[in-house]
Amino acid sequence: MDRRPLLVTITLTVAIAAMLGSVSVSATAAEPPSDNVVIIHVDDLGWRDLGCMGSPVYETPYIDALAASGMRYTNAYAAGSLCTPSRACMLTGSQPSRHGVYTVVKNRGEKKQWKVIPEKNNQFLPEGYPTIGTVLTGAGIANGTVGKWHIGAVVPAHGFQEGIWGGYLGMPINYFAPFKLPFLPKDVPDGAYLPSFVREAGVAFLQRHRNEQFFLYFSTYLPHNEIRNEDGSTLTAPEAVVRKYERKIAAMKKAGKDLQGHDNPVYAAMIEETDRSVGAIIDKLKELGLRKKTLVLFISDNGGLDKYTSQLPLRGDKGTLYEGGVRVPMIASMPGRVQAGRISDEPVSGIDFYPTICSFMGLKPTDPDKVDGEDLTDLIFAGKPLGERNLFWNFPVYNHPRDLARCPRSAMRRGDWKIHHRYEDDGYELYNLIEDIGESRDLAKTRPEILAMMRRELGACYERFGAVKKLVANPEYDADSR
Repeated sequence: MDRRPLLVTITLTVAIAAMLGSVSVSATAAEPPSDNVVIIHVDDLGWRDLGCMGSPVYETPYIDALAASGMRYTNAYAAGSLCTPSRACMLTGSQPSRHGVYTVVKNRGEKKQWKVIPEKNNQFLPEGYPTIGTVLTGAGIANGTVGKWHIGAVVPAHGFQEGIWGGYLGMPINYFAPFKLPFLPKDVPDGAYLPSFVREAGVAFLQRHRNEQFFLYFSTYLPHNEIRNEDGSTLTAPEAVVRKYERKIAAMKKAGKDLQGHDNPVYAAMIEETDRSVGAIIDKLKELGLRKKTLVLFISDNGGLDKYTSQLPLRGDKGTLYEGGVRVPMIASMPGRVQAGRISDEPVSGIDFYPTICSFMGLKPTDPDKVDGEDLTDLIFAGKPLGERNLFWNFPVYNHPRDLARCPRSAMRRGDWKIHHRYEDDGYELYNLIEDIGESRDLAKTRPEILAMMRRELGACYERFGAVKKLVANPEYDADSR
């Protein structure tokens, strides 16, 4: 959409008004341009952890309404299986092999537990690496980040103009004041609830930029796993909401209803609070008359954790490249532009957001050679299939050495098929996701022709993205240490 005539008209109107001594511009002349974007990025939300995704327990009316207003994706994936790499890949459109952010903080475990020498990990996105913020700021479009950051030490950074309530740590230690991190609200009453500040900051950004084109990266800390620390601090939810789910879960169990593994009242309450945050953003867009002028993209940064919620029928959870670790809920909504009530089974990824936003807002990536995602605009707005493509995840690092699913590996999906490559033994696993969404039947030995094809495609991904194909053996490895 070419907005230059509109901008010229507004400029001339302002200039003429100034010449005539006027200090105001009509509401029509000051009408904000179209094509705003809001990304709502939630934390550790599993694929089925929404009412619209089939949870029998969790209540998410705002997110369900968002899904009903646009297109919901059943084969959507996070760009990584952990917070930092997933976010770095989404905001840059790049595979981790380009920016070096593979895992959170560092390779974990002792060196003697590593069977192979892992790739070196960048804790944060390298300074100067182009992000969507770089492009937006260069184009003069108002932009900002609110909430969880986790790809750098401070905000704003990496090209973004504004940033608040985010920093170097991916969880706040405590959701209730006093907050213990320097980048979180200070001088607030004891017991104040952190998500309220994040919501208010998101709403304030929209209010502040209502008369200009904008992009908002709204990133919640919720529903990050509930943690009770030795010092008594806790990641949790308001007591009244927790008690509500305790009663609900107890009643469902008494009635013999199947909770499908969604039986943690604290986690359920955190999801409801996540939904409340989404509602605050959507309601503000409506209030400002910007709902139909704003593309809203909703996605989780990785799968949920089995200790708090069930990923079934998917295998694995956060930190693994099995479906439970990377398949996530996703929604695209823009009333009047995105057809309401549509469900897409196209395989898509958070890594596609960067090129999609550039295309949608009429921008060009800072460095096109670093953009590995696909433009989803034809799919979102016209339902046009993408065609067969390779979705690739590269994790040549250690998360938990004693868990083979969290050891160095890559995975790739093409069509109905998914291949895993284990770096430690150079072995392969092959699954048909249409027939076996739970990745329970390894077909590597029984479908050699498919395995050969998938290995060729995987090799092409290694080449295209400059990803490491093999890791050398670790001479200090001690098998007994695992």
